[in-house]
Amino acid sequence: MSDLSALDQNSWFTPASLLIQLAFLVAGVWFARNILKTMRAFQEQIGALLKLSITAAPADRNLPASPVASVSRSLAESSPYWLAPSDPEASAQPQSAEPGPGRINVARRKMVLWLQTPMSTGQPAPWHRVISWLHAPAGS
Repeated sequence: MSDLSALDQNSWFTPASLLIQLAFLVAGVWFARNILKTMRAFQEQIGALLKLSITAAPADRNLPASPVASVSRSLAESSPYWLAPSDPEASAQPQSAEPGPGRINVARRKMVLWLQTPMSTGQPAPWHRVISWLHAPAGS
């Protein structure tokens, strides 16, 4: 009888370890559910905004006094950290750089250079040198 009580007193860490692992599992599942709920709410908001922007009438898009503009102006006035959106006219098409060689020409040139390089240098490969060093006696 005393052997069983001594065994229980000495092996307390097994059930404690199991309990800790279960606590980590529950915490991980809880955090994952919260993150997934947040992501789902964000996706729904983006979907609603996208649907609103697609289904809005073209005349409503060009109005300068839209509710979004008035909200952004009021936020800009109330908080110094709010950045007002830039005008769409100000962000015109980016200037294209001078056209250089096309992707196909660059790829062809790289392939020609690769084909012109020698296949071997006459020296053993680095991994062969490492293997021969490992096989060599320690004193040499």
